[in-house]
Order: sequence, then C-alpha cells, then structure tokens
Amino acid sequence: MGQAQELEFKGIGVSPGVVSGRVRLLLSGDDPVPDYALRPGDVPREMMRLETALIETRQQLAEIQRRVSQALGGESASIFEAHLQVVDDRDFLMEVYREVRDKLRNIEKVFFDVAERYAQTLLQMEDDYLRERATDIRDVTRRILRNLMGGGRDWLAGLEEPQIIVAHDIPPSEMAALDRGKILGLAMELGSVTSHAAIMARAMELPTVVGLRDVYEKLADGDHVVLDGVRGMLVVNPTPATEREYTRIARGRMEIQKRLDTFKDEPAVTLDGVEIDLAANIEMPADVTAVLARGARGIGLFRSEYLYLANAGDPTEDQHYAAYAQVAKAMLPDPVIIRTLDLGGDKMPAGDRRTEEANPFMGWRAIRLSLARQEMFKAQLRAILRASAHNPKLRIMYPMISHLAEVEQADALLRECMDELAAAGVDFNRDIETGVMIEVPSAALIADWIAPKVRFFSIGTNDLVQYTLAVDRVNERVAHLYEPTHPAVLHLIAHTVEAGNRHGVWTGVCGEMAATPYFVPLLLGLGVVSLSVSPLAVPVVKDVIRRIEMSDAQALAAEARKRANGAEVLALCRQLLRRRAPDLLELAE
Repeated sequence: MGQAQELEFKGIGVSPGVVSGRVRLLLSGDDPVPDYALRPGDVPREMMRLETALIETRQQLAEIQRRVSQALGGESASIFEAHLQVVDDRDFLMEVYREVRDKLRNIEKVFFDVAERYAQTLLQMEDDYLRERATDIRDVTRRILRNLMGGGRDWLAGLEEPQIIVAHDIPPSEMAALDRGKILGLAMELGSVTSHAAIMARAMELPTVVGLRDVYEKLADGDHVVLDGVRGMLVVNPTPATEREYTRIARGRMEIQKRLDTFKDEPAVTLDGVEIDLAANIEMPADVTAVLARGARGIGLFRSEYLYLANAGDPTEDQHYAAYAQVAKAMLPDPVIIRTLDLGGDKMPAGDRRTEEANPFMGWRAIRLSLARQEMFKAQLRAILRASAHNPKLRIMYPMISHLAEVEQADALLRECMDELAAAGVDFNRDIETGVMIEVPSAALIADWIAPKVRFFSIGTNDLVQYTLAVDRVNERVAHLYEPTHPAVLHLIAHTVEAGNRHGVWTGVCGEMAATPYFVPLLLGLGVVSLSVSPLAVPVVKDVIRRIEMSDAQALAAEARKRANGAEVLALCRQLLRRRAPDLLELAE
C-alpha cells in the first residue's frame, strides 16, 4: 500500500514543542444519567445522597490538588479552587434541591440538568476565560455523578506506551491523572490559551494544541501524526519530507530556547543602547513565579477579574488586598500595574449576573460597570491603595475608557478612598500613579485631553483592532479582516504615543501585538516605550529588542505609516526580523 494522504489541521498552540507519534483517541466513557420519578417522601433521601457524594468529591479534589501541587507547583494546583467552589456553592445546590422537590425526579438527573444549564450559559459568552469555566462545571459534575452512581475510574488511566492523546476535551482533574512519561502531547477540539487544560499542559511541558475543530471524527487509534504546539498544527500521515522538516524546526527551537535562557537577567536594550521596559501580564498571584523565572521587569497588566469570577458574591476589600499585596511584595522593587475590574455584560461579577445584553462588548462593562456600582469599585480601589504601601511602584489602570468624564469620575472616587483610608490611619501611597487602557478608538482620538489626567497609557491592541475595524476575530467569517497592521490601527497607536509625549505621559502596549516578534520593532518605532506580554513570551521579545537598533525600528514605522495596505506593512515587519533575527521569525510563524 502507498503512503496515506497527508492531512493538516490548524488549531491554537498553547504549549510549545514538536512531537511525532501514534494517536490515542480518548472518550469520556460516562455512563448514561439515570432518569426516574420520585415520590414526595423520597426527596430527603435524595438530598442526603447528594451530600454524601459532595463530601466524597471534596476529598477527591483535595487529594488531586495535593498531588498536583507536589508535582507541578501551587500555580497549577490553584486551578482546583474553582472546582471546590462549585462543590460548595450553596445557591447552586439550593437550585438543585428546589428542582428535586418540584419536579420529583432523581438527584442524578436534576443535578446534571442544573449543572448543564450553568455550563451552557457560560459557553454562550464571548470571553475565552468564562467559556473555559464551563469545563470546570462539567468536570466537577462528571465526578459528582460518578460518586452518586457508585464511582468509576479515571478514563485517562492505563496508557501503556507514549502516545499523542486526541480528545474532544480533557477536564483538569483528569489532566491530573496523566502519566507524563506515557504522553507525548495533547490535541483537543475544545479549549483556548486560558483553559485550565492549557495551563496544566504548559506546567507539565506537554506540547499541546487546542481548538482543532472536528478533528476527532477524522482520526483513528494508531494514526501517525506530528503535533506542533507553537504553530498549532496537527499533521496526520506526515510524509517523510514533512517529518524531516518538523524535526529541523524542533531542533532549531531548542537551540534558540537554550540561548534565550542565557540572558534571562539581562536588560531589554537595543543594539544602540535604548532600554525598553519589558513586563509581563498575569491572571492571578500564582503567576508571579513564572514572571520572575522568565526575566520580566515588573507586571504590566494584572487582570483582577478572577477575584470576581471565583466568588459567589463580590470579593471583599480584604480579599482584594490579600491578592494585590502578595504580588506587590513579590515584585518589589519592580512596578505592578493593576487593571481595575474589566467585566461586563458578557461576563458579570457573581453579584450581578442577571443582566443580559444583546451586544455586551459595547454595553455595560469595565469602567462603566465600576462607575455604576461605586461601592464595589471603591472596595477594589481601597485595596489597591492599601497594597501600595508595600510597593511604591504599584499603579492603577482604568479599562475601556471612551470619555474623559469616566477618568474624572474614577479619579474622584479614588480621592474619596484616599480620604477614607487617611481618616482611618491606614498607610498608602498618596502619589500612586494612574493610567488608562487605550482600547476604544474614541480614547485614542482624545488622548490629548486624557493625558493631563494620567501618568501613562497602555494600549490594548486586541480590542483596539477589533473596535477600530468592527471585526470579531473569533468569528470565522470575518476573522481574516482582523489586521493589526491596518493603517487606521497604526494611526491610532501613533496618535496616542504622540499625545502622551506632548504631556509627559509614557505609552506601553499590553496586547498580543507586543508578544509577536515581528511587530515588536514596529511598536518601538512608533514610540512605544513599554511592552507587557505573557511570561512565556518574555524571552523571545527581549531577544528581538536586543538584536535590533532603534534606528531600524523608527525607519520601519516611518515606512509603515506611508502604506495604505496592512499586508504590505506586515511584509515590511517580517523583512526586518528576517534580516536581524531570522531564527526568531521561525518561532513566530
């Protein structure tokens, strides 16, 4: 027989590495959920069965958390806090109780139905982070149902030889059952860079690709594949030439990574001596370990949303403070920028999830929500101020500013918080710096009016591109129109930088453009002086900076601003990187 046809599937690379091997398809193997009628007198017994299953589930999750913490560290183990919170969510359990009582159906059926409603609601949301929380609910639901129905073994156990695992999805608790020595890599139909499976895969250093739509149906056990966790590729039945090419790529990346590790503690300075502030983005305090390990000089974006999403109600001021103080102390003397609440109609705080909006990305969200719920906002501001006593470079950043009045109102509330803390004798930094996210075209266009009110701008290029071009990049029909090099986007970035310079305000970028090697020189040439990227991207971005001259970057930006075609600008960016750092261009593609 001849060589089977080579097929390529494109997904999202979430954990780097290239591996080649045989496929093992994994099914969840869940038993059907029983469904039968109850008599009214059966309800107490059913609820007692649920309580017993919940106790058993808590014990199992605690043991999984302990094992993961020992093997992978506290950052990965903290993932299971969300699972434990599901088990202890009294509102959720009361809803289950009411339905058992009212519908008189068995506990397995009602529990599954209620949990699935919660999961489906999260799956409808635009935000990757929230969609992934549906996986948490389903993971815990599966475990509780197994305990209700007499247990059952983890379906990832028993692999006998190293293979590439292909699955529809792999819940975190079942990821914890993986034997790293028997797994070459992971390929999943669902997932994103923020999924818990992706986080754990990176911690386990398993090459992983997610978002491989419909791949499961087209593979069989034993198929030979190549998996590239950087490019997000899965190649089925690779030809010998393809195998050789991926082997070459893997070796090249390994050499690059070895070199990157040698200058972890060196500054991000261009060949002609211009130093750039290179910081990292984090989701939660546990991420600081990765920031320090990768050589970033500070936190350029601390997303505070997890505090709201992880709580049954709004987090308390002390809960905020504990998280912020932990990061402030750990990063001293480097700066930390905390972005205030950036939730909205598509992802609401637990205390206000009743709101539904037809177009949440242009609705009641971010600074608009904070200004409408002032006590919630002030609790966060007071906590940040209290944490500033531990690090004089702790800074506050307001998200999704579109009007000057929003900055003024937020600052007025900040002054109120300062007065309250001063009256109570609480220590804080009265000269704390504030800044704004430039993510909406209107904010960029009025940057000259905003600048006198702030100390820095941080451009969120992901949203700025989407709002400027009216393109939802997760919509397959229009995703090709998502173009960071579009002349309008470059004009808004340059206008923001120039307005800031006129008023002594520095400008950074914390979106994906900052983490893309061939866009780094363009941003620097446009006048950006600070970049904040994921911890994993820090070494590569630092290497780009250290291998170019600022004069190269400025010439690139000047030429880019003459072009009316974004594709031409992209080509210019690639040309510069190919000339200065061709090996890094390969990492970016």
